[in-house]
Amino acid sequence: MKKIIIALVAVMATCTLSAQELRWGATGGLNFAWLKSSVLNSSDCYLGFNLGAKVEMDMADAIKDGFYVDARLLYTLKGGQWQNMHQNLGYLELPLNFGYRYAINNDITLFSGLGPYFGLGLLGKNVDKAGDTKVKTDLFGEVYKSFDFGLNYNLGVELWNEWQIFLGFEHSLLNALKTDIDEVNVKYRPMNFYIGTAYMF
Repeated sequence: MKKIIIALVAVMATCTLSAQELRWGATGGLNFAWLKSSVLNSSDCYLGFNLGAKVEMDMADAIKDGFYVDARLLYTLKGGQWQNMHQNLGYLELPLNFGYRYAINNDITLFSGLGPYFGLGLLGKNVDKAGDTKVKTDLFGEVYKSFDFGLNYNLGVELWNEWQIFLGFEHSLLNALKTDIDEVNVKYRPMNFYIGTAYMF
């Protein structure tokens, strides 16, 4: 894992040094997240959000072909819910996308990208409901791992070289659980379909 992170940082540094254009922006959106289980029932959809900043770099050697790299630094709220319980998982997340842009005209540009994301668990709660009573327990550290890693895909449109609207999907590659449940090897993977917007300065 450390080698992967070092390699990605090296790629980003190389792109930065050769970048012909660098753009910054603010971004936010809605998460439609769930926890996928390998054995037990997967959770229902949990509505969350993401909010943060992003940077885009055109690749100087390929700018005429539309290739670019972008990175976002987000606070993102994911999780899952069942009939009498829900879990909210708040991460500091860094998605890195390698993408392609196609300009339809001066005002409309289509784009798509894919790449890895890295998440650091900050706040995680399990909430059990029994009538009017709620029992809350912490998740990160005891039940769930505080590090997440997976793949990110997105597709969107940019308007007037300023506003971006996009759809995306995140698929965790790690088992979020630290320990087995009732001696059964259960794997929980956070999944997330998101709708987002960004304003590029």
